[in-house]
Amino acid sequence: MNHHRLNMFLLHHNLLMRPAAWWHSRESLLRFKTMISAYYPAKSSPFTGLTSWNSSSIDCCTWEHVNCNPQLPFKPVTELKLFSLIGTNISSEVLLPLFHIDSLLYLDVSNNYLQGRIPGDELSNLTSLRHLDMSYNFGLNGSIPSQIYGMENLFNLALGHNSLTGNLSGNIGNISKLMFLNLQSNLLSGSIPPEIGKLSELELLDLGMNSFDGGIPMPILKLGELQELYLDYNHLFGRIPNFGKVETEKLQYLSLNDNNLSGEIPLWLFDLGNLNYLNLSQNNLVWNSIAEIYPKFSLKYLGLDSCNISGKIPRWLSQQKKLQDLILSNNKLSGGFPSWLCELELLHIDLSYNNLTGPLPSCLFEAKINAIILRNNNFSGSLQIFIPNIGDFRVLDLSNNFLSGEIFSKFGTKSNLYYVNLSFNYFSDKLPLSFGISTQMLILNNNDFSGKLFMNFTSMPYLSILDLHDNRLTGEIPYSLGSLTYLHILNLKNNQIHGPILDSLANLTFIRIIDLSSNKINGIIPPYFANISILMSNVFTVTHFDVEDDVILNWKGYLRTIEASKIMMYPTLDLSNNELTGEIPKYIGQLKNLMSLNLSYNNINGAIPTSIGQLEVLESLDLSHNKLSGEIPTSFGKLNDLGKLDLSNNMLTGKIPADGQMLAMVDSSIYANNNGLCGIQINVQCIFESSSPKVLPKHAEDEMGNGGIHFIWEAVCLGYVFGLTWGLWLACFVGIVSSNLIRGVFYC
Repeated sequence: MNHHRLNMFLLHHNLLMRPAAWWHSRESLLRFKTMISAYYPAKSSPFTGLTSWNSSSIDCCTWEHVNCNPQLPFKPVTELKLFSLIGTNISSEVLLPLFHIDSLLYLDVSNNYLQGRIPGDELSNLTSLRHLDMSYNFGLNGSIPSQIYGMENLFNLALGHNSLTGNLSGNIGNISKLMFLNLQSNLLSGSIPPEIGKLSELELLDLGMNSFDGGIPMPILKLGELQELYLDYNHLFGRIPNFGKVETEKLQYLSLNDNNLSGEIPLWLFDLGNLNYLNLSQNNLVWNSIAEIYPKFSLKYLGLDSCNISGKIPRWLSQQKKLQDLILSNNKLSGGFPSWLCELELLHIDLSYNNLTGPLPSCLFEAKINAIILRNNNFSGSLQIFIPNIGDFRVLDLSNNFLSGEIFSKFGTKSNLYYVNLSFNYFSDKLPLSFGISTQMLILNNNDFSGKLFMNFTSMPYLSILDLHDNRLTGEIPYSLGSLTYLHILNLKNNQIHGPILDSLANLTFIRIIDLSSNKINGIIPPYFANISILMSNVFTVTHFDVEDDVILNWKGYLRTIEASKIMMYPTLDLSNNELTGEIPKYIGQLKNLMSLNLSYNNINGAIPTSIGQLEVLESLDLSHNKLSGEIPTSFGKLNDLGKLDLSNNMLTGKIPADGQMLAMVDSSIYANNNGLCGIQINVQCIFESSSPKVLPKHAEDEMGNGGIHFIWEAVCLGYVFGLTWGLWLACFVGIVSSNLIRGVFYC
């Protein structure tokens, strides 16, 4: 017992003998924790991290995420690994105490969602710092502090995935020991400073996903130690520097895609013997189809999307035996699909948007490829092969070709397909029961698929897009369709589906687009639509949605192709061209997120519910060709975004509302064949109104034109004839009565 007490005494004595700087570091760490805790409510959600950091624990070197150097006297604090610890939306000022620990060599505060500017003045205290990682905070803003350029001992500087702005100073060349510079995904602009070429030890340079412009500085391509260079997703222009002798022989990754680079692709790139990743896609580059190419590299990834490559698929690719990803989309390639491509170790091949022709070789589906994208070519013929390795496929896109025949009968039983797009072909087959539990996007529209829609959707629980429009599908809507709780888009239009709309669809709580138009669906519009919460919300949010395909919608009366990136911004309900009966449910006004509603060409009757006026963002409303009666609700004037309206061919009566947005709805055709309507939009005065004229907006007067004036003169003529007839009859009546009175007076 006495021995233990002696050891404890000696331990505390040694700690107390440590210099003031060590104690200062300890106090700085405690202040850091205190500042973080202040951002958290004391009771409801207290800060629970850094539990070992407390004043009762004297030796901070034993605290979690803190490392000290035992080789140096008094073990100074040298490393702080604080990634993914702090929380969200906390000011960068909480870092101030840490910037006073001048013994630090390694500081990682990445992935903490810090907000505000980087405190440059205090950061300059860390003169010995070698590793600084403040990436993935997303909210760090302002310019890169000038003090960073004076931290001459840094060999790793990572500030990527923030919101930093301004230029990258040429003083970056002063950090001569820098080996890794990562500024990816910020808002930096201006030209890339050529002084980076002074960083002779640099191995990684990542300036991708910014707004840099100008050309690629020649000195960067002469850095002898450079292994990875990422300048993608900027606004760089001009030619890729061309020089004879390759000085970046160690370069393994080169990414210049998504810029505005022009000119020929320089041949020196093919002399980079260590290169295994090359991406030049989405530029204005020109491929030299004449030059003989004998590359020294053995690539794993090649991206030449939109590089103006013409002719056949380049033969030199046959020597790239380790190639896994081949992206040659958006070029001018012609000819057939070469069988030697099957001999490569490809996992992902994208030849979309070219002019390739002929049948698809059987070897393509026998390889262990997991992503085949061949859309928008001229491939033809049927798939005369069995696809035994369908279980290896994740993406299959054969859309917009001339392929035909049966396809699903070729599939093996096991499937891990995530994305299937066979649209705009001539495939004829019955749909399988399932595509597998992994399927999220199933796009089979514009083919010749037939038979009953008898799919087991419970076996595809993560399906988010189901597009089967323009086929010959029959039968009723399967009850299991309601199990797709993640479904965003349902498009079954232009088939031969019949029966009612099932109540099970009430479970589609994330649905954004429902298009069941041009079928034989009957019954009433079910009340469960009121349960679709994402259409009810009056707070419009855009869900991130990973979809590569545009979607064709009947938008404002026209077939419109909606961009993939914007598809979730068009909440739509289209039940037109069916056999629906009953009334429009009053709850329809609860779907406040709805932007397009089309119920035309049905047998819907009753009055138009006034609640439609509550659809605050509605842009298109088509209720034409039904049996609707009663008056047009005055609440329609509140539809401020309404641009397309059609109420024609019903039995509506009464005055057309003449306030708000309805004053702009002056095209008489949208009210046609409703014999009981009146109002200034169609130049029919309501009998119960005052004869004083109403003033239309100028654009409304212009749209009415001479046709409206002609209509008024017809009314005047009719009125004149009617008035004359009535006057003559009244005169005769008065004459008869008067003669009787006179006769009575004389005979009293």
